[in-house]
Amino acid sequence: WTISVLFSQYTLVDAEARGKDQASALLRLRRTACMPLERRRQAMRLLLRDWHPDKHQGKPLEEQEHANEVFCYIQGLRSAVLGGTEQTAGQA
Repeated sequence: WTISVLFSQYTLVDAEARGKDQASALLRLRRTACMPLERRRQAMRLLLRDWHPDKHQGKPLEEQEHANEVFCYIQGLRSAVLGGTEQTAGQA
């Protein structure tokens, strides 16, 4: 299976229903689908860093919750983006 086939389960309509930031993250990651694994991994890291809950501490609770939702959504895309080659934290 190619990355693009795996990505087909993550539709833009579904992402938009979750929110504009989730849709933006999905589009950014889809642009990496044909790139080498290291480029896809780098794009994933950048998005996860931007939305990491620790980065949003001290902000209003609503913003913290939103950041956590987007972070979790991006984490859910990990296997599709990286082709199942990455282990999640705690599985190493």
